[in-house]
Amino acid sequence: MGPRVVSSRRTFLGRTLLLVAGATTVARRAWAQASDYIRYATLSRPVIVPLDDLTSPAKAFPFTADGLTLASAAEPNQPVRLNGMVVRTSKGDNSSDHFKAVCLKCPHEGCDVEFIGDPGRVPEEVTTAIGKVSDPLYICPCHNSTFKIDDGSKLFGPAPRGLWRFHVTGVTETAVEIGEVEEDALLVV
Repeated sequence: MGPRVVSSRRTFLGRTLLLVAGATTVARRAWAQASDYIRYATLSRPVIVPLDDLTSPAKAFPFTADGLTLASAAEPNQPVRLNGMVVRTSKGDNSSDHFKAVCLKCPHEGCDVEFIGDPGRVPEEVTTAIGKVSDPLYICPCHNSTFKIDDGSKLFGPAPRGLWRFHVTGVTETAVEIGEVEEDALLVV
């Protein structure tokens, strides 16, 4: 083969690599934007948590919610019961953005996640990985996947994502209403 054939192969390979690298960057940006958008499904009936049980930041209250598996689930339209935890995330008025609720099922292998209110109880493996812990958090006892208290996002461990979220649909003078759950929580039961 002559020098011209080698040159055009190199040019072709170089352009192909640039195209793949550009497509990868675009795909990563699209995935990041898509992951910010969460689709929620309505629960069978709203969960009502007394506001008196959520008086101060980082105070958590457990609840149970009922829903139906999605039409696209392996077993569609089946009743499902989800354990959750609602937390007041900050001081101030009782607007719904001051409360966050998550599903207490780890997205890694489905173990029940524990709320750790005392940072001193956090396993050494976790503090070695993420540093000193000063806030309460959620930990999966099966493989130490660790999640933030305020939104359930992943801090550490093998879980592929953060905890599934519930949507706080309203707050009255006496209660917090949780009326929806992230759709993905209704696929994996």
